[in-house]
Amino acid sequence: MRIVLFAVLIFMYAHSFAGTQDKYSQCMEGLKSDGRFSSIANHVALDGQGIASRNMLADKARPDEQQKQAIADWIDARSQCVNLGPNPVSVDLHMAFASIVADLYNGQASFGEFNRKWQVLYKQRQQGAAH
Repeated sequence: MRIVLFAVLIFMYAHSFAGTQDKYSQCMEGLKSDGRFSSIANHVALDGQGIASRNMLADKARPDEQQKQAIADWIDARSQCVNLGPNPVSVDLHMAFASIVADLYNGQASFGEFNRKWQVLYKQRQQGAAH
């Protein structure tokens, strides 16, 4: 009886976890089409997957005032996505993102510098989560 109950609990947890992951993933994917971020859409990978185009990686531009507002909104939107499905991986990725996005917002890093740093951090976190 205990084994059956334990199996049911594991199934319920896994199903619940998958549901929250799905909400998180859908939210992050939705950032790509959110009009608030149109001024930065060609400069960063809005869905946060760590995949940036060559142009994004080489981008020497620094954000202007309109783009700074979009970056601030992007930070908030990403936080809301994480809150939909908080788990160790999404929280860790968001903390890594938060550790470098301030330099972009403050004009201390170009879009390309941000993208390169984010790509490295993203890969490190993904590899760490796989182990």
